[in-house]
Amino acid sequence: MPGEPKVRDDSSPVRLIAAIRQLVADGIVIEGGDFKPADRDWLLEEELSLGNVVPARRREFRAGRIYARQALRGLGIPESVIPIGHDRAPVWPTGIVGSISHTRSLCAVAVGLSADCLGIGIDIEEDSPLSDELTKLVSLASELKDRDVIEGRLGYDLPKLLFVIKEAFYKMHFPLNRRFLTFHDVRIELDVENAKAMVIRSSRLAAADNGCFEGRFGNSDGTLFSCFDVSAH
Repeated sequence: MPGEPKVRDDSSPVRLIAAIRQLVADGIVIEGGDFKPADRDWLLEEELSLGNVVPARRREFRAGRIYARQALRGLGIPESVIPIGHDRAPVWPTGIVGSISHTRSLCAVAVGLSADCLGIGIDIEEDSPLSDELTKLVSLASELKDRDVIEGRLGYDLPKLLFVIKEAFYKMHFPLNRRFLTFHDVRIELDVENAKAMVIRSSRLAAADNGCFEGRFGNSDGTLFSCFDVSAH
């Protein structure tokens, strides 16, 4: 697998988090950065829930929890333990919804109050292109229509963008419905000019899901990102 591109400078993580903040609804708090805080701060209870993993996974996990607590403070929530649940998703404090994503060098976290937001999904990935095999796994033929034109406007790989968008959507959708979806279970329609992504309902989505879901996407210093949220109102 290709290695993660180096963070170009110390302000690159700051620009990424600032770019994501511009896309989310009011009331959602975004925090994140590199993994340096993970070398000096961690909680034993969270470490135990992680289990036996390689050091790189432990470091990204610690960073995610550190930034998650930072985001929760932005909502007025005191220091909280955020273990891993039986489904491997974060166990958020009561009244909180959230999402965590990592590359091999960066982390981003989104949290909100469940009174305002039913679900949040966020994903970040480096913008290296997918292989032909992974492109078939991730993409529907209809999503790749006019691929050359779309990539000319975006400046990066369309299948990789579809991957990021679908990952963000699934992270938002699963806690609401506890239903696993494949990459072919939803169809994405892009509004490239306005950096919007529409997830079109399919037979695999829950019956309560009405119509389409709208998310946002972007690219900051070679890191693709996407986010979805569902308002409680």
